[in-house]
Amino acid sequence: MSTLAERMEQVINECKVKQTVFAKSLGVTPNYISMIIHGKKELISPTLALLIEYLYGYSNKWLLTGEGEKMDKKSLIRNITGKLEAMDVEKLEKVDEYINTI
Repeated sequence: MSTLAERMEQVINECKVKQTVFAKSLGVTPNYISMIIHGKKELISPTLALLIEYLYGYSNKWLLTGEGEKMDKKSLIRNITGKLEAMDVEKLEKVDEYINTI
């Protein structure tokens, strides 16, 4: 089973965000995220896990325990929907073209 440090680092790497941006989006300091990633902090609050689930689509249960599905499908869909709603028509057309190639 993976550690919280490994899971948090995985989230940051898969989302392709810098630790500072990730921290800011969660309302915590970059130092707090660094402490988690370096194993100096081994627990996070359920509230923070729920916020990560809401913003990035990773299951709060998986974040807290390493068990269950990594991605929460409803949160992931909500996250993608929010990104799509923020796009202009030109970008949406490019996304549509890409999806049609899959």
